[in-house]
Amino acid sequence: MSEEYPRFELEFPIRMHMTDDRGFCRAAEMMRFMQETATMQLEQYGPDYATLCSRGQAFIMSRISIDFPEPVRYFDVLRSTSWPCASSRGACFDRDFVIYHGETEAAVAASQWAFLDVREHKLLRVEACDIAFTREEQVTTTLPLRFRIPKDAVLETLGTHKVSYSDIDTNRHMNNTRYCDLYCDFLPMQGKRIAAIAIAFAKEATAADTIMVTGSTEPDENGLYYIRTYRSSDNAVNTEAVVRLENL
Repeated sequence: MSEEYPRFELEFPIRMHMTDDRGFCRAAEMMRFMQETATMQLEQYGPDYATLCSRGQAFIMSRISIDFPEPVRYFDVLRSTSWPCASSRGACFDRDFVIYHGETEAAVAASQWAFLDVREHKLLRVEACDIAFTREEQVTTTLPLRFRIPKDAVLETLGTHKVSYSDIDTNRHMNNTRYCDLYCDFLPMQGKRIAAIAIAFAKEATAADTIMVTGSTEPDENGLYYIRTYRSSDNAVNTEAVVRLENL
């Protein structure tokens, strides 16, 4: 490693189609800004997507926890920053994000990715991937990156979602950010916004799957909703999430 590059930044204007019925940017769009920032850091400094594909390798998000301290609206311009964390080791690649509106933090996220041999379907050590970025410390979020849905949480069947063309990305499975949209379709979002969310991605869903969504219909004593989804191909859990809403 001959050179290290600093924290990466990209600018994102919020367009009308990225907002909800009250003009606030959807949480899923903020996740897409983060994902794009991570991707473009690799595209600019390597290893880029084509190089990883040629090696049969990929970074797959396994967990993310995000705080949204302040809502942002259409036509706001955001500055998304990302960096690999010094804690990355073994099969776990830690990457964090802060999105700014001016000097105000609009989103803060900690995430964990698996470095994967997609041909052999096995985990690789992150030390095997030469990523020439400055390593920084992890951010702190209000919801833990690693969480468990309480055993006594009552999860009711909320509905189903057929994985479709608009869900699938180049990895040929439902894109991580689409789950945030999916959860919102089953949460009481009227007059509210996501203040914090943590997601654990267990099994990917493909276009052949229908996702069954289960979750709590009322918040617990800490104001948290719990969601667990299953894929139809084998009835395996494919995601779990903890969500805190707040009034707009």
